[in-house]
Amino acid sequence: MDSSSQSTGVDIGKRPSFQELEHGSSSGEVVDRELARYLNHDIVIDKKTNKELFWKVNKRILTIMLGTYFCQSLDKGTLGFSSIMGIKEDAHLVGDQYSWLGTIVYIGILVGEYPTNFLIQKLPVAKYLAVNVFCWGIVITCSAASSNFAGLMVIRFLLGIFESCVQPIFIILTAMWYTRDEQAVLTSIWYGMTGVQLMVGGLVAYGVSHYTDGVIKPWQLLFLVLGIATTVWAVFIGWYLPDSPITAKCFSEEEKVLLVERVRANQTGIGNKNVKIYQLKEALLDPLVLLYALLQFTSTLIIGGLTIFSNIIVNSFGFSDLNTQLLNIIQGVITIIIMVGSATVATYLEDTSIVMFIWTLPSIFGTVMVMRVTPTESTRIGLLLAFYCMQFFLAQGNLIFSLISRNVAGQTKKSVTLTITFLSWGVGNMIAPQIFQSSDAPRYTRAFTMHLFLYFIFLLFLIAARFSIIRRNRINLKYRMEALQSDDESHLHAFDDLTDIENRTFRYSI
Repeated sequence: MDSSSQSTGVDIGKRPSFQELEHGSSSGEVVDRELARYLNHDIVIDKKTNKELFWKVNKRILTIMLGTYFCQSLDKGTLGFSSIMGIKEDAHLVGDQYSWLGTIVYIGILVGEYPTNFLIQKLPVAKYLAVNVFCWGIVITCSAASSNFAGLMVIRFLLGIFESCVQPIFIILTAMWYTRDEQAVLTSIWYGMTGVQLMVGGLVAYGVSHYTDGVIKPWQLLFLVLGIATTVWAVFIGWYLPDSPITAKCFSEEEKVLLVERVRANQTGIGNKNVKIYQLKEALLDPLVLLYALLQFTSTLIIGGLTIFSNIIVNSFGFSDLNTQLLNIIQGVITIIIMVGSATVATYLEDTSIVMFIWTLPSIFGTVMVMRVTPTESTRIGLLLAFYCMQFFLAQGNLIFSLISRNVAGQTKKSVTLTITFLSWGVGNMIAPQIFQSSDAPRYTRAFTMHLFLYFIFLLFLIAARFSIIRRNRINLKYRMEALQSDDESHLHAFDDLTDIENRTFRYSI
């Protein structure tokens, strides 16, 4: 063992007895046997060791999360890049068929959402993720062979099914490997890959747009390049990503104990493969879970449309097709700053919901400006800046996810909550492109009017969620004070697979 591990006083020999594993802890809960081998209440992890563990985890977990979310965003974003590369004409898309290509992906996600959340709880998450990424890479590659609306609809539907596992797995990985204090920023970093894909995708799209005299169209070449790259990445995932801290062969037995104990304070557990019916019922009846779902739904009604129609909107300001592709680079940089900035401020203030409120205001301003100012040579730069203000709302997605990962405990409850909120996410994204109707082009005044209404509804749900969280913390405060004053160790029930409502010492993040 290295010196950093020794300083923590890890006793690998100290394990719960067979009777304790068989009959459970004093709370009446049976501790997961595999996890119980690595529990050690006596460990105190110093800052130096914690930092070393954090960066070791990043090498494995964050690397995979960043690369995978980048691939997902880039592959899903190919429709936006190809929208001004001739796909509409070559595939003979008419009317609102382009909008339906945006919608069908999320119908696929909705179809795949329940089975994927069930399988995540039963299968090794790393291997399951690798298989799905490989499959959607094949699907993207096959997109190059699609020459009509029907073929593209089938391809996009399958893409949605295979991509439906990414966000649920990422939230589970984040809660499994990282402390509460780390989760908000880390969630924003992998969510910030949306910005990186705009930059890289914009450059790739700009490059292949010059491929005009080949045997295939530029947009087909784009699909081929990105699809093959994704399948290669999937093989790397299967080899490099561990399924959990307790099964990771890349860490020593001593490090596994430390990795488990460093996330004890989360009180959200690491994993329990037993489905608990009472937790399922609690998730379905919990008003806060409903509010999370409504926040997801209203935010994606806005974000989904802006993502699909981004290039078309910027193009309508008076920029050429090639310049519009290059402007994706600037938009990508702004998106990264917005994503990481929102989480950094939320972590500093220890208040996520207030940042969500503040980040909505520039979006409202930008939407009003785009609606009221007519595109001309002299106004197109101002309209572009207003459009960039609208990008502030993109941060809501990762902030909502970070709240869910920190505020929902109990493995079955978390799984059901993820299913509910991702169904809301999928339905919102499914409907979002339909808000932009071809009859409303190119200004899309009715679509942006609807966005203004949705901003107002979103803020109402946000305020309701904030007051609900504050109320629960006040109720639990006396129990936490009693626990601190007693001889019991802090976070004693962290791995008992209790729900956030069951565990009366649980502290919600606002």
